[in-house]
Amino acid sequence: MNKLGTGKKYIVLSIDVVICVIAYILSYILADDQFTTAYLSDFSFYVPLMIAIFSSVCIFILFDIYNIIWSYINIKELFHIIIASLISTGILVIIVYIFELNIRLRACLLFMAMFTLAVVLSRMMYYLLKHSFPGAKKIKKKRLLIIGGGEASSIILREMMQNRENEYLPIGVIDDEKGKQGRNILGVKILGTTNQIAQIVDMYEVDSIFFAIVNISDAKRKEILDVCVEVCNDVKIVPGVYNSLKSVDELEIMPNLKNLTMDELLFRDSVNILQKENIRYIKNKVVLVTGGGGSIGSELCLQIAKLKPKQLIIFDIYENNIYSLQQKLKHEYAGELDFYIEIASIRDRKKLEHIIEKYRPQVIFHAAAHKHVPLMETNPEEAVKNNVEGTLNIALLAKKYEVERFVLISTDKAVNPTNVMGATKRICEKIILAAAQNCTKTVFSAVRFGNVLGSSGSVIPLFKEQLEKGGPLTVTDPEVTRYFMTIPEAVSLVILTGELASGGEIFVLDMGKPVKIKDLAENLIKLSGKVPYRDIDIEFIGLRPGEKLYEELLVNAQELQRTIHEKIFIEKVEKINTIQLENDIEKLICAAKDNDSMQVRCCIKAIVPEYSCELSGE
Repeated sequence: MNKLGTGKKYIVLSIDVVICVIAYILSYILADDQFTTAYLSDFSFYVPLMIAIFSSVCIFILFDIYNIIWSYINIKELFHIIIASLISTGILVIIVYIFELNIRLRACLLFMAMFTLAVVLSRMMYYLLKHSFPGAKKIKKKRLLIIGGGEASSIILREMMQNRENEYLPIGVIDDEKGKQGRNILGVKILGTTNQIAQIVDMYEVDSIFFAIVNISDAKRKEILDVCVEVCNDVKIVPGVYNSLKSVDELEIMPNLKNLTMDELLFRDSVNILQKENIRYIKNKVVLVTGGGGSIGSELCLQIAKLKPKQLIIFDIYENNIYSLQQKLKHEYAGELDFYIEIASIRDRKKLEHIIEKYRPQVIFHAAAHKHVPLMETNPEEAVKNNVEGTLNIALLAKKYEVERFVLISTDKAVNPTNVMGATKRICEKIILAAAQNCTKTVFSAVRFGNVLGSSGSVIPLFKEQLEKGGPLTVTDPEVTRYFMTIPEAVSLVILTGELASGGEIFVLDMGKPVKIKDLAENLIKLSGKVPYRDIDIEFIGLRPGEKLYEELLVNAQELQRTIHEKIFIEKVEKINTIQLENDIEKLICAAKDNDSMQVRCCIKAIVPEYSCELSGE
């Protein structure tokens, strides 16, 4: 309940005593037709009154009535007051009946009704007066539309009623349930369904929208939010799960409302959160993560840490990111997680072997790679040295030291690659497939997925930076589309593929529907409260070297195999000529070390025939 200050408790207690005295005298007068002032000089007149005062105060204290703030009183608290009043006056009735005190029983019953009603009305009158005259200070309110007519919206409305100085004026609620149409929630009318959002926003001059539907599929939520963002620049959302809502008494839902983010606009049906009992191959094992300081690598480390590995070895060449991760793990696990940081390059075969020999990892997640498409297009030899040679180094060492499981993080850009980065990742996949064919001790697999929101070098951080500078936001082409997934979702699925792997699989994650980058840019501008092409411009700069209009996830979509998990598929197992691959890779690495870019591209083409360096929108 809402708590009242100590000084004010005694004021409220005194008011209740006065109410008790007045109700007692009135009930005595009304119940006794022969009442005269002579009654007032009789001590027996005051005995029931003293009992009534004593019992009501004691019961009210027992029920914590004097800790309720009248300004924030609600139905539950009024019910407590009624029960306390009936019990306290009921005690008087029982005592009068047992001891045959000098007061008629009907006077006691009348007192019970009058006292209870007066106490409740006193609280209600104060509440109504308080909220009818909020003060001389006038606040310009934002006209608010609430999407969803359930418990969340009622909590929001109740909190607004109790805090009249908030910045919102609720003008209506939207709900798809037919039985609710035209009805009210705490005095606010349900104006229509989600199909009428645009019309209602225009008709009622809505300034802000609160999305308060908490039990809804992500696909439907995205559909509704797309409309909201289209018609309103200020959209906020209730935290995603019903259990995150506070109770009505706590009145904390308003501070928990958050601005709509790009994640909500891109969301697809959620993947189930990893359950510890489902992941057996990590618990009590030594796990090595290469590229552990990167966007994917760091999230891998965070999720692996929750699965209770024996040791976690975090491997990266870039010390700044890995230092931040180190501090986070220290803070979250406070010595409970046994983890080590190793600063080294996967190109350095000797150092890499020293680390693997030292820790003897049983599971390896290989996330280290050069991933920036335009930079690798102008530096193809570096893509080969890091991606191809680095992967070859760690794959051979995994075989040598009999690592139990090895998972390569690949990319959708490896499919029919038009750039060096994608082509080198396709060669990495072939290395893993070849290793799986010739090794029985290590389960090799790769997992392929598209872009992740917020990762280093991705489009969202670039857009935000451009937005802060006042624009324009740069998009390569109006038709360019990409698949997107949140980092935690992608990583949880990567970990799950390690459990499903038996050796030689390329797992493909279901990325949902592709998203136009132009739409991302427009939505991000809207989320900032501005209008695309008017307040912030979008400039189309043309495809960069090696870039596609459309990304692909599968080499041959018709060869796709399902797994027991609805979001994970397997590409048909590819037979690799290992001797030919070894020879071709040797030539490729030699060309890269000679810094012969033209020869590098030719060698890549020999290994990945589908590789094309021509810009293509097909």
